[in-house]
Amino acid sequence: MRFVPLGHMGMRLAKLACQALTRDLVPGRLAALAFACSALPMAHGASASPSVPARELQVADYRSYLPETHSVRRALHAFAETVQDRSHGRLRVQVLPGTVPGRPAEQIQAVRQGGQGVPHVMLLAATGLADLHEDFALFDLPYAVPTEAQVDAIMDGEQGGALLSRLPPLGLVGLGWMENGFRHISTRSTELRTAGDLSGLAVRTLPAPASTATFQAWGARPVSLPASRVHEALRSGAVEAQEGFVTSLLQGRLHEVQKHLWLTGHSYGAQVLVINADAWRTLTPEEQAWLQEAAQAASRQQRIWAREEVRQDLDSLASLGMTVNEVSPEMVEDLANAALDVRRQSKRMHNFTRP
Repeated sequence: MRFVPLGHMGMRLAKLACQALTRDLVPGRLAALAFACSALPMAHGASASPSVPARELQVADYRSYLPETHSVRRALHAFAETVQDRSHGRLRVQVLPGTVPGRPAEQIQAVRQGGQGVPHVMLLAATGLADLHEDFALFDLPYAVPTEAQVDAIMDGEQGGALLSRLPPLGLVGLGWMENGFRHISTRSTELRTAGDLSGLAVRTLPAPASTATFQAWGARPVSLPASRVHEALRSGAVEAQEGFVTSLLQGRLHEVQKHLWLTGHSYGAQVLVINADAWRTLTPEEQAWLQEAAQAASRQQRIWAREEVRQDLDSLASLGMTVNEVSPEMVEDLANAALDVRRQSKRMHNFTRP
């Protein structure tokens, strides 16, 4: 079959056809067609400037408050730059400053469906993806993946690929793994020297089943709260302690209402860079390769930067008056053993984690 370039009138008719089709399509197909139609200017051949990209994707994080110096923002910009370099400008990624409105579940659903105002690519927390497929709860399980070396082995190996393969039937394609890092426990006044010190303690936990079950197994009183309500709950004394990331203590100014940080490292916050599956299918194999390679490189670099951030933030917290405490190997072992049943909640997890 022989293809001929579209003339001026042909281009106009093609664009009008795209506009008509997008009005009638269901939301799940809308983003994909709009993305495909964005390539029409390049189909005109000689009239298109080599400096104008054939297509443009948008990428966002599930949070809108991170500074541009944060490891995630830096990695998203690195991802965009690498895509442009490898494609020689034929594929461009715009890093959005904001995010998709709504709770995590609503954000995920929006990206799955696509549509007006929704980025094609988005960084999502694996905790939220666990609502779509239980395997993504792996990292939230207590001491399931206790070291950075194990994290990297899973994310960069066959196991990480196997987890991402769960996504296409759900309307998403996984491009790479980033991180928030390990979760620890902070307290206002209580000292945690043994696993028994958690007994009866009111702890703000992640709004996720694995987190609630973990602290129940430790004898604590878990209180699930969204991040926006944590500072007030700690300030008022509604809860005495919280679990979270080192970086979150600074971002949320929790050092103002917490005195002690206990480096339990009891669970891990994974993040997944995904693309709408319909938009992915409009890409050529070459374009898909550019996107995948750039995403994986940026994801690996983000994890390196994130771990540097944690070390810097620990120093900052100490300078702000928090006591930063290592916990004993015996306490870690006791916590891990007490949460054994939680860790075994999914039979599939035996392929990835300690027993």
